[in-house]
Amino acid sequence: MRGIIVGVCAGCLLVAAEALAQDEVEITDVERFTDGDPDAGARLYKRYCSGCHGADGRGGAHTFMPHIGTLTRKEYIELVPDGYLYLVIAEGGEAVGKNSYMPAWESTLSEQDIKDVIAHIRALPTY
Repeated sequence: MRGIIVGVCAGCLLVAAEALAQDEVEITDVERFTDGDPDAGARLYKRYCSGCHGADGRGGAHTFMPHIGTLTRKEYIELVPDGYLYLVIAEGGEAVGKNSYMPAWESTLSEQDIKDVIAHIRALPTY
C-alpha cells in the first residue's frame, strides 16, 4: 500500500505546487484522508512528535537546533496534501528534501498510526 500512497503523494504534491504558483488552490481540492482517528493520533503525536514539533504543533523551542517550523500555520497546513504528510512521517524529512533530522517512522508506526497522527495534526488549532 505504501507504494501507492507515495505515488499518489508525488502527483498530489506536484499538482499542489503548480496550483500554488498560480494561486489556484481551493482548500476543498487538497487531498485529505478520511480514516484517521485524531484521538488515537493525539497519543501517538505526544509520544513521537511533540518533542520536536511541540505539544501544540508550533515547533520546538528556539534553542532546539535545527529550529522546527510550525505545523499549524493556516496558510501552510491547509494546502499540504495528506499524502505528503504521510510520506514525510513514514520516510522522514530527507525523502522530500527536508532536514534529515526528521526521522522515518515507517518501522515504528503502522499505516493506520500515521493516518491517525495526520488526523490529529489536522485537528490542532491553526493561526
